[in-house]
Amino acid sequence: MDKFDRFQLLHRVFTTRKRPVPLKVLAEKLECTEGSAKRLIHQLRDYWQAPLEYDSERRGWYYHPDTTFELPGLWLTAAELQSLTALLHLIENIGEGMLGDELQVVERSIHKLIQARGIDPAAVARHIKYFAISKRQTHYQIFATVAESLLKKRQLTLLYQDYRNQKTTRTVSPQTLVYYRENWHLDAWCHLRNGLRTFALSRIQRADAATAAAKEVPASELASHFADSFGIFSGPAKYQAKLRFYPEVARDLASQQWHPQQVGEWEGQNYLLTIPYNQDAELIMEILKYGNNVEVLAPATLRARVKEKLRAALQLY
Repeated sequence: MDKFDRFQLLHRVFTTRKRPVPLKVLAEKLECTEGSAKRLIHQLRDYWQAPLEYDSERRGWYYHPDTTFELPGLWLTAAELQSLTALLHLIENIGEGMLGDELQVVERSIHKLIQARGIDPAAVARHIKYFAISKRQTHYQIFATVAESLLKKRQLTLLYQDYRNQKTTRTVSPQTLVYYRENWHLDAWCHLRNGLRTFALSRIQRADAATAAAKEVPASELASHFADSFGIFSGPAKYQAKLRFYPEVARDLASQQWHPQQVGEWEGQNYLLTIPYNQDAELIMEILKYGNNVEVLAPATLRARVKEKLRAALQLY
């Protein structure tokens, strides 16, 4: 831990503690000797003008309660600054380049603070990589319109092309914007279908903001609809899929979470996974990734659907 981080840690201790803090406690938190801790306290008081006072009866240091003090610029530790820079790098990639200009001012300030610690900001970009393998492009104006309507709680009119390439015009009340598996999706109340639906932003061909207020769906209903089942296009769980993964992939699967309510158990060297689902399209795509290393045990309808997909694929070869 360097000196700047210790100043920041000291500041946090004094701003969160209402009672004087003994020197021994401060030394333990700073991971240094009591002598070094005392020198840091004096530097914080004399150089940074911190309102530090010593209580001789309780033998501890504290900030004067009638003053407000903040360290100029040193608002994050070195590790936190590096993490934030990495986060900004990810946001720039995830946000389709839409946030770049807005974030540049913040990023420049963070880089100055990092450089003051002797850290090269360029090292973050060199050594932390982000690859969007299955990313589909979303038009900037569509994203901006959807996001603005969501935050302002206004309805949207969408021209939407579904996975069967059928186009419909729908009025929706946006509820949640979700970044899932490298792509943006909108959870919304669809006034055409009179129910909750999920729309892939990459499939929205036009988005027009409306003036009407959006229908507000209770958080409990949203959680029930979108969290009960596997996948982004979920809905209340209707079925339980039971899958057997064979030894080649079993240990890897045992460390994965496909759904918060999944149940996993070992069957010798095989791994059995049970997950709730509603629509099977995304689940089938996930199952097919594992080829002959997975077997659908139940329900029979899902097993038949996977078998049909495998037979159709085999006919191509």
